[in-house]
Amino acid sequence: MINQPHPNKIIVVIGATATNKTEVGITLAQAFCGEIINADAFQVYRELNLGVNKPTTAQLKTAKFHLISHISIKDTWDIKRFQQEANTVIQTIYARHKIPIIVGGSHLYIDALIKNYDLDTNQARDERFVNLTNQELQLKLRAYNEKLATNIGNNHKRLVRALQNLTDHNPMHQTKTPNYTPCYIWCTKPREQLYQDIDNRVDHMIKNGWFEEVNHIIQHTPAYQHLNAFKAIGYLSIARGLLNPQIEIDVNKIKQQTRQYAKRQITWIRHHYPDVYVYDQNNISGVLKHIKTWLDR
Repeated sequence: MINQPHPNKIIVVIGATATNKTEVGITLAQAFCGEIINADAFQVYRELNLGVNKPTTAQLKTAKFHLISHISIKDTWDIKRFQQEANTVIQTIYARHKIPIIVGGSHLYIDALIKNYDLDTNQARDERFVNLTNQELQLKLRAYNEKLATNIGNNHKRLVRALQNLTDHNPMHQTKTPNYTPCYIWCTKPREQLYQDIDNRVDHMIKNGWFEEVNHIIQHTPAYQHLNAFKAIGYLSIARGLLNPQIEIDVNKIKQQTRQYAKRQITWIRHHYPDVYVYDQNNISGVLKHIKTWLDR
């Protein structure tokens, strides 16, 4: 039996994109002898950097990070592999008598890990909804959750996924006994400030070479458009514009998509994490005190 100071305890830093989760994670790692596990579905890829706001080289030197630049864009990464590898990393962190700190905005990945989704089931996802129209999907989803249906609108993929998640046929609807006791820290900003920071960050990414990064990938990866990695916001639209001068790269649309993604992240947190401590960019001392009290229980 591992003699660890905080058995099964794990710190989880959540929040929308552009809410300084990495900086908070580093502060907590330094304060509580912790190691950071990346829970961003795209920062795991070595070739994606600027467009996914990966921690800088300087930041990576300030704390121990795991699952950052972990695989190639040609490799497969999904929620099940994340759950498996993160669990393995967590045990190595416990073995070093340190505390794991999960940091990221891919909240479904975090849920799979912390709530211990049963991803080994042989039960297939319910495909009844895939061939339905958006109108049909909306009607069915409103029967379950009218507010959720309104928030999703006419996004077919998200409507299907929402219905799958609300049926008993979805393996992700099933959980096993949780392995960890989490302390959630929610990084927030006022909506107006968040959106402005998102817009500024996209400009910064482009100024610092995001287009060049995408160009390098498409020149060395012929089947780039089929890669899961290119589902990251902005990559595919930039690639299309670089390959076809007649297609304008719509930077404002990338900003809009990122703001919409942030809104969905916030909605997810409100619906899934009722017990969180809020970090509003000004109260880091309160966060540290809260975690210390939690660890000492």
